[in-house]
Amino acid sequence: MMKAMSGVKALVAVAGLLVMTGRAEGQEATKEEMNHDFIFDLPGLPRQEIYDRTMKWIANNLRSPKAVIQSEDPETGSIIANGATTITADGDSVPAGLAFRMSVDVREGKERVRFLDLQISRDPNEGWDEIPGDGAWHRGAQKRFLLIARNLKEYIKMKGEL
Repeated sequence: MMKAMSGVKALVAVAGLLVMTGRAEGQEATKEEMNHDFIFDLPGLPRQEIYDRTMKWIANNLRSPKAVIQSEDPETGSIIANGATTITADGDSVPAGLAFRMSVDVREGKERVRFLDLQISRDPNEGWDEIPGDGAWHRGAQKRFLLIARNLKEYIKMKGEL
């Protein structure tokens, strides 16, 4: 199990992964590249406010036929939603569909967001498949998840009425 780190440290660590160079195409993804977990420190924000803002962000940003809240539990601070977006693999110019499950755990002043069950569709007529074990698609997904996580964190931290 990975130690919890501050949101800034986690983002810096992930950003470091994104600037790696010299990787051979088709090379297996490292454990860090396959980790799609983000932990946000949100000091001073009560759990219910973080939860409410996260639910609103999900409703406004995970729009697609697969974007459905599977479960929500305000008592435990747990949210599970499906989402879809597009990604491009390193070294590839053709975008592909990326479907995922987003698991959120909200605590007082903290939130953990995990992206699970990653599937890719390179051709809409072919359906969805698990992301291959090569590093390029995992790195493409990681880049997209980093952007999604940053967007969610900034939304939660916004002052005023949302």
